[in-house]
Amino acid sequence: MTLEIRWIEDLLALEQEKSISQAAEMRHVTQSAFSRRIQNIENALGFQILKRHSKNIDFTEAGQILLASAKNIQNQLDTTINYLEKSIKNNELTIKFAVSHSLITQFFPRFIHDLSNTLEDLKLEIIAANLKQGMRLLTDGSCDFLICYCDDSTLQQLDRSLFMFHKIVKMEILPVTAVMNNVPKYSFEQLFPLLSYSKQAYLRKCVDEVIENKLNYRTLYETDNAGDLKELVLQGLGIAWLPKLLVEKEILENKLKIVDQEKYSTFQDVYIIRREIVLSKRINYIWDLLTSKKL
Repeated sequence: MTLEIRWIEDLLALEQEKSISQAAEMRHVTQSAFSRRIQNIENALGFQILKRHSKNIDFTEAGQILLASAKNIQNQLDTTINYLEKSIKNNELTIKFAVSHSLITQFFPRFIHDLSNTLEDLKLEIIAANLKQGMRLLTDGSCDFLICYCDDSTLQQLDRSLFMFHKIVKMEILPVTAVMNNVPKYSFEQLFPLLSYSKQAYLRKCVDEVIENKLNYRTLYETDNAGDLKELVLQGLGIAWLPKLLVEKEILENKLKIVDQEKYSTFQDVYIIRREIVLSKRINYIWDLLTSKKL
């Protein structure tokens, strides 16, 4: 099966307009042609994405998961296009950061904010990577810095003659659920759908330590990307453990509710890591600037 970009655009149009006819107009096709395209998506995937007997445009559970991924792909595509446009226009110093998926959206921009003011010719390249991928990129010189979750046992495995590391902050990881009609949709008093990190994601192990043999759940969805999990939680599909910085705004707006914070939240350290030997004085300067920050 090949994923077509127009499927993403069709799904997003349908979710935005809540109407087959209006979505068809937005996509510049007839209503019957648009309906056939949705049917073609379902035939290719092998499952329904719309509830056929609903008066409104409602996505099935599988459709909501597909929609969340479509939004993330669209956001990544927009970000990439913007980056390429700026790269073509500017010939600037490029510093490459490998960053854990869940730290890219909220944490990373705040962390490197001062760099753009200090280095006018700076251009950043961001690579989404888990800890294992990031260490490989760092080792072979494909990135200058790695920002990731890490613990003492992992750090002890690093060759101190090859790498330097610095703890940036202790991040709280919160269990959250959507708020529907001013009421949390899920609680730990019931069997709940778990929106989980995939096995290769560092936060998967952290969350498993909190919930295994303690809570009654079924795993609905797995991904490396905390942004995807956040979108699914907002749609009311389950409970996920998300970094506090990623959900602060939605909690304040009463769109998300923390579930039993005192008992089931956890903390993970965030580190910045670099190679010990670097050829650029700029890398040393940026390291000194970032490791002197207080968050």
